[in-house]
Amino acid sequence: MAGHPPLTGRHALTELELWASPEPTVARVDATRVVDQLARTGHDRRDADVALLAGLGVAASRTPVLWERSAPDDPARIDLRWARRRLQLLRAGRIEPIVTLLHHGSGPRFTDLLDPHFPALFADYAAAVAREFPWVLRWTPINEPLTTARFATLYGVWYPNLRDERAFGRAMLHQTLAQQLAMARIRASVPEAQLVLTEDLQRFAAADAGVRDYVDFLRERAYLSVELLAGRVDRTHPLEPFLRERCGLTAEELDALRAGAVEPALVAWNHYPHSERYLCTTPDGGVGDVPAVYVEGQEPPRAAPLLRAAAHRLRLPLALGEVHVHAPADERVRWLLQHVEDAHALRAEGIDLRALGAWAAFGLTDWHSLLRSDAGVHEDGIFTFAGPDGVPQPTAVAHAVAALAHAGTIDDRGVRGWWERPDRFAPLGELLAAAARGAPEGEHVSPWKSAGC
Repeated sequence: MAGHPPLTGRHALTELELWASPEPTVARVDATRVVDQLARTGHDRRDADVALLAGLGVAASRTPVLWERSAPDDPARIDLRWARRRLQLLRAGRIEPIVTLLHHGSGPRFTDLLDPHFPALFADYAAAVAREFPWVLRWTPINEPLTTARFATLYGVWYPNLRDERAFGRAMLHQTLAQQLAMARIRASVPEAQLVLTEDLQRFAAADAGVRDYVDFLRERAYLSVELLAGRVDRTHPLEPFLRERCGLTAEELDALRAGAVEPALVAWNHYPHSERYLCTTPDGGVGDVPAVYVEGQEPPRAAPLLRAAAHRLRLPLALGEVHVHAPADERVRWLLQHVEDAHALRAEGIDLRALGAWAAFGLTDWHSLLRSDAGVHEDGIFTFAGPDGVPQPTAVAHAVAALAHAGTIDDRGVRGWWERPDRFAPLGELLAAAARGAPEGEHVSPWKSAGC
């Protein structure tokens, strides 16, 4: 890809903090069903997993102390015994926890993203956790707030399963207020506490003039969670009219977000092949939206240009928070190498990129359908997916992460990932038809064929 140094198979990683973290989503998919990745992978019951992380030699781990698990039924009854044990083990293993309080969730059943009490309830929980762990310095109150709001209120994927811009506005308002209030309460116990904001790293390509304005809007929206939190959405911001006129937020509510502004100490972007989108005008005049990786003529996904744009836009320290791909182990090493290479190149340009996080340490399940199906589609991560009763085993990714941590190098052995090979392409009409049927995009080998096309 133009603009990147040639691949040599071995790359140095210097002065870049390395993370390794489990996939901890607890998502309320609909009114009756919750999907808990910590339970499904078995990570919640294996204290020995911490030793596996420590054995990699990484510096930090994004660690779940999730609201839904610690206070499932009553905001006044908070049980932090599991968190206390895990955090003590991480501390003993010399791994710094970056504590996450809500990960693609809408909170326990006594609240939700549209509840006006959500911000205060969440802040109370954050305060309780901070009082218990005043030595924890880095905090992610809410993981990927923009992504969670999109899935829950614009796409109908997760609870409350809406397609409504006003609901989206409420969800963004409540999550932003919740983070601002939470950090104020956390800093009452941990004055030096830092906020690590995580978000999806997106790219949008316009196929034709009919979707160009919409793509420009989506490019602006990609930064919304960061800029709302940091108090940057004023009356000159390109999305201020959208938030007021279409999402129903009042000028007073936006003023309150600016008054409570909290600037992230670090913005950790999470990059996946399907985060890069291709939009086109459909034959019936609608908007088609498919993963760009499957469209012939589109470049393979790459993080560097997106991170470069984020750095210039935000002027904040950045990280790669989640580096994982649904692929065989040798191709997952290739994906990791490409992100290492991009991090190295951007740092050489002077961009303040501070960390890289290997993700899904103990695998994940059913993310191919965004957790909507119970298909048992398990993915290995740094270690194998072992489920509740198994024992995770190291994969090639574990050896690569350990090599990065100990020697600063990684070897891809000349492998090419599925996202680079020409057999990934499909006719646009078939991709649009699969999207219209709701075929899981994560069945990436042949997403259109798996839907019966």
